[in-house]
Amino acid sequence: MVEWYDTKFINVDSDALVYVFDPPNGWANVADCGSYPCSAPKNILFQFFDTKFEDGSTPRWARDDF
Repeated sequence: MVEWYDTKFINVDSDALVYVFDPPNGWANVADCGSYPCSAPKNILFQFFDTKFEDGSTPRWARDDF
């Protein structure tokens, strides 16, 4: 888990908060995942505490802690 404290978003579009890339095909491990890349890079959790949104719209789902 990635934890963020006292984060301030200034004029940031809510679609631009994080970017998680698709795992490259080269990461495929036949013994673990068959012939496709494991999904581990998409199994992440971001947690924000005491967050502030300034100079833009606050996403409707956002709270101080999310």
